[in-house]
Amino acid sequence: MSNSLSPVTLSNGTDNSSQRLTQTSPAFHSVQLYQSDAFLVDNLAELVGSALGGGSSAIVIATEAHLAALCTRLHERGFDLTSSACQARMVMRDAAESLTRFMVAGRPDWQKFKHFAEGLIQRVGSVSTDTRPPTCFIFGEMVALLWDEGNRSAAIELERLWNEFAKHYSFQLHCAYPLHSFSDEADRAQFAQICKEHSHVLPTEAFTTLSSDDEQFRKIVHLEQKAQALETETRKRDLLQKEVHQREVELQDFLDNAVIGMHWVSASGEILWANKAELDLLGYQRDEYIGRNIAEFHADSAALQDIMERLARFEELRGYETQLRCKDGSVRDVRIDSNVFVRDGVFCHSRCFTTDITEQKKAEQARAHLAAIVESSEDAIISKSLDGIVTSWNKAAERILEYRAEEMIGRSITTIIPPDLLSDEPIILGKIRRGEQIKHFETVRMNKSGQRLDVSLTISPIRDREGRIVGAAKILRDVTEQKKMEAALRTTERLAAVGRLAATISHEINNPLESVMNLVYLAEIHPEASPIIKQYLALGQQELNRAIHISRQTLGFYRSTSTAAWVDVADSVEAVLGIYNLKFRYKGLKIRREIQPELRIKIEAGELKQIMSNLISNACDACLDNCEILIRVHAASIGKDRIPGVRFTVADTGVGIQDDVKSKIFAPFFTTKEVVGTGLGLWITKSLVEKRGGSIFVRSRTDAPSGTVMSFTLPFEATEARATRTEALAA
Repeated sequence: MSNSLSPVTLSNGTDNSSQRLTQTSPAFHSVQLYQSDAFLVDNLAELVGSALGGGSSAIVIATEAHLAALCTRLHERGFDLTSSACQARMVMRDAAESLTRFMVAGRPDWQKFKHFAEGLIQRVGSVSTDTRPPTCFIFGEMVALLWDEGNRSAAIELERLWNEFAKHYSFQLHCAYPLHSFSDEADRAQFAQICKEHSHVLPTEAFTTLSSDDEQFRKIVHLEQKAQALETETRKRDLLQKEVHQREVELQDFLDNAVIGMHWVSASGEILWANKAELDLLGYQRDEYIGRNIAEFHADSAALQDIMERLARFEELRGYETQLRCKDGSVRDVRIDSNVFVRDGVFCHSRCFTTDITEQKKAEQARAHLAAIVESSEDAIISKSLDGIVTSWNKAAERILEYRAEEMIGRSITTIIPPDLLSDEPIILGKIRRGEQIKHFETVRMNKSGQRLDVSLTISPIRDREGRIVGAAKILRDVTEQKKMEAALRTTERLAAVGRLAATISHEINNPLESVMNLVYLAEIHPEASPIIKQYLALGQQELNRAIHISRQTLGFYRSTSTAAWVDVADSVEAVLGIYNLKFRYKGLKIRREIQPELRIKIEAGELKQIMSNLISNACDACLDNCEILIRVHAASIGKDRIPGVRFTVADTGVGIQDDVKSKIFAPFFTTKEVVGTGLGLWITKSLVEKRGGSIFVRSRTDAPSGTVMSFTLPFEATEARATRTEALAA
């Protein structure tokens, strides 16, 4: 016996849809689209009633609600479903429960499905020979359930399994889908596939209930126009959606990759979103920052509380400065600009912009520190443009040059340059434009009173952020008093040298003059001398007396008329060092002081200063750039008698003194400074030291490490050790 069912005709009803189901082909598989459940149930009752009324069997696999409604409709048509005749030819199954019989891992299994379907057909006992029409009508709603669950591929596959099953058995299969299941544009392709799997596709009740062909044609034309309009609208919508999506992508990219930090914070402080700049600023990964409370990252809890309270009142924050803590533990200064996104009066989240101002803060602090240094400097610090217009003027400039800042800013720097030196300014500005620096340029400037001041200038270019030279910064030091002191010391040294030289010459002349006077006296009393000879001798004696008087006057110039006094050693040494400060800086010398405090000796202050000045000047001349000079002063015991006194040491790391020169350095007029040396400095120094009962020593070497140590001692109460021969002669 064949496994197929013979064809039957299910055309006893009068409904148009049921008439269209009349089919003699063994592969009749129709699908009904519907809008309302009532239409589906009424149509299904018509089809099942036709089958049962015509002597065929029926299998209905539907939802529980549809099964209940179908039973009601059949009962109204006069069918007693409880009769043995109906029960023998009709099977009703719940669609959801039936799916569990053959679904495996979300897919229909062929063998399980075949077993399930064969069981239903055998249940109604409608198997017949191939020569008879089918005697079984099947309605299945399982595919609709799968479709609505979103398992659409399984629904299509189940349709195919029914078609495969129809190759072995003859039956009429009817499916149904609610039209709203295909309301999305994305359903188009799969809807076409559903239709392809059916031999007949029946429209919804909106079409099948029309009574005439004209009404149906009008409906078709209306639907075609509507479909065309929908397609046009769909294309427009697609274009608009693409444009909107592109804008959304661009906006999101703009926010995510903006160079300024951004974040959203909820009313409770939870960070809802942050962009890359914010994360990079603080050094966190996205999952380390987003979702955590903003309080974990604020270094200033009081400031955060103030921010959150103000935002809770829907205030807008602009330029709020605070600090955020980075992942590495460092703290960044930031400026917060924020307001609140509000929906229906409810705080949704803040919109916060975070600007890093750490470097700006450091620059401001540096500028403030620099400004404080400039304002407190004892030197005038002035800035000017490349045209020579003053742009800044500190307090020291006001004090030294007597112009107030408001008087000078905006005026030309030539205001303080004497007329005879105006030609210097174009040269200076030319060097600045070339990026050159001018160091320790000694010149003259003029204050508001017209007084000429000796000044030392250091001028440097000012550059902007791009490295372009935009002006000049000038440090002006008033060296007028220093120049006067240096001149006084030079005068003292020269006078002392000349006086000593004069005393030496006077001493050497006095002896022969005494001899000549004795000879003149003897000649004058000689008995053989004629009157004229005696007259000449008297005149010669007068001239000799005048020469002796001049000699004694010269010796009086050398002899000091000032008296010794108690002198603070440290003050005297510092006074001398102050004279040479500019020279020290110019050569980059390091001056190291080891001076015992509260040492006092009794001496003429000028003599001590002259001694120290000679030794420090020589040390400075012997040093190359960046050498070191040590000034050491301490109490010491002098000589074999251990007399209480002071030892002075001036040591340098200069070039040193050659061995063949050491024995000559204290000789008068010996010098290694061919251009500027007089050869009297160390000779005078040695004389002054020994005159006050002290001693002077020298140690030096020329091989590395080179240098010279000059050391001398003086007793606390320095007195003249001995009278010179010249002083004895003068007495």
